[in-house]
Amino acid sequence: MNTRKIITVGITVGVLWMMFGCSVAGRLQRQQMTASLSQLTRAERQERQQDYRPQVVKLQRDSNTFFLAPVDTLADGERVMALQIEQVTVVAKMRSIPERNGRVVLDFIVTLPKELLGKSRSVVITPILHKPDESVPLEDLVIRGGRFSLLQERDYWQYETYIERFRPDTVGREAAFNRFVKFPYPEDVRLDSLVESRSTVTYYYSQEVKTDETSKKMLVTLQGQVLAVDDSAYRLPPSDTLSYIVSSMLSFVDTVPRYRIRIVDKYLTVEDRNYIQFFVGDTRVVDTLGDNWRQLDKITGLMRQIVEQQEFWVDTITLTAASSPEGAYAFNDRLSQGRAAALKRYLVRRYGKSIDTMLIVRWVAENWPELTQRIRTDKSIENREAILALIASEKNPDRREQAIRLRFPKEYAYIRSVIYPQLRAVNFRYNLRRKGMVKDTIHTTELDTTYARGVELLQKRKYAKALYILNDYNDRNTVVAHLSLDHNERAMELLAAMPEDAATEYLRAIACSRLGRKEEGRRHFLEACRLDERMEYRGNLDPEIAELLK
Repeated sequence: MNTRKIITVGITVGVLWMMFGCSVAGRLQRQQMTASLSQLTRAERQERQQDYRPQVVKLQRDSNTFFLAPVDTLADGERVMALQIEQVTVVAKMRSIPERNGRVVLDFIVTLPKELLGKSRSVVITPILHKPDESVPLEDLVIRGGRFSLLQERDYWQYETYIERFRPDTVGREAAFNRFVKFPYPEDVRLDSLVESRSTVTYYYSQEVKTDETSKKMLVTLQGQVLAVDDSAYRLPPSDTLSYIVSSMLSFVDTVPRYRIRIVDKYLTVEDRNYIQFFVGDTRVVDTLGDNWRQLDKITGLMRQIVEQQEFWVDTITLTAASSPEGAYAFNDRLSQGRAAALKRYLVRRYGKSIDTMLIVRWVAENWPELTQRIRTDKSIENREAILALIASEKNPDRREQAIRLRFPKEYAYIRSVIYPQLRAVNFRYNLRRKGMVKDTIHTTELDTTYARGVELLQKRKYAKALYILNDYNDRNTVVAHLSLDHNERAMELLAAMPEDAATEYLRAIACSRLGRKEEGRRHFLEACRLDERMEYRGNLDPEIAELLK
């Protein structure tokens, strides 16, 4: 839901009266009244930033919010809010605006004829931000006439009186609100500066907008309608279009491809780990047991992919089966050997005899080195250090396993239920040899695709993701990413270590401008212009450089 900015103009104190010969908005329709849209000059924007003072006081009382503003009483008894800003005269329709942290601030002037507003009407203005693929409504601006405002106040007074007297439930409250309140107050009300002259009402509008990859140029128009107390309405004709050129750091992106040295080895090893379940004390491969079918499909799928590819010869495939330490070591040794051999026979039958000579069978009776490592890294095991010391001191595997079970029964129960199943693994090691390669190692140059991806993200204004990639390179594109995220101190640190050229000097000037180091920034900008005359033209369009040249 859009938030709205609301202003009440010409609030009349007295009894609400209405005289209608025709609809209140009918005359506006015949005269085609509209609002105009314009921009501030640079000098006026600077003066506004320096001299702006809060002119509206926001008060919180219980659950209510009040806005208090200075009020003047005119000769005819009419009371108006005296919120004043400097008089604005603008002719420019295009302006350059700086981008910081992926956002820009759009500001402009909305001028309405007082005849459009009147005393019995409410004007709702919606600025529209136009993008190549969509139009985005910005925050609404609502300006109310005095009688329209009094009508709203009366309706809310009737509603609150009814609620206080009859205390209805939630459904009753909603029904009463719809009954009494004809024109609800907009949500998230905010008051801002305005100028009233004899014939116009002028409003200064400002809103922060997030940029994206389509935000090189932004167009803003106005849509709006006039609502009258008699329910008549008048839709405003289209307004002028304001153009904003987003001044970002993207023109300094270095698009030259980056290359890296890749080491190509003649020999390559691929390792794969799987978990095949067997019945207790049995060596048969049962593909319907547990998750075996999926595991066996995974093994044969990878085997087919590696054996049938064209880049490498497959010298050998080493199959190693292992058992967990419970039971006698001699029995576990025979069990692991039998299971490895049975798995080889299964794979030869399923894949084909072409792999029979490639497959080399190995087995591990009890994988104590892996068990030791898993115990060392598992912080949840109490007495972990004592168990590790026992494993290191006891050389006989059967006595070692029995000692852990007797001395640390609680820890042993955990190790047996959680860690032992992870030791019953079948590991495959594929030893490959690159076809047509004579030397064991060669060096080749290839495009750094990771860096290219970072530059692409930077150009699409996805600055945080781009910096995640470019942060390790510490080059000009890294600086552009930091400046786009308003990391000005870090950008200055990186720039200090770079060779001086027109681009780096200009980027130093931008960082200094943001950090308030104007004198230093001016020197860097002048040096950039000396090194490259085009920087002077760019600086004339850059609001942040303009801060240095005041």
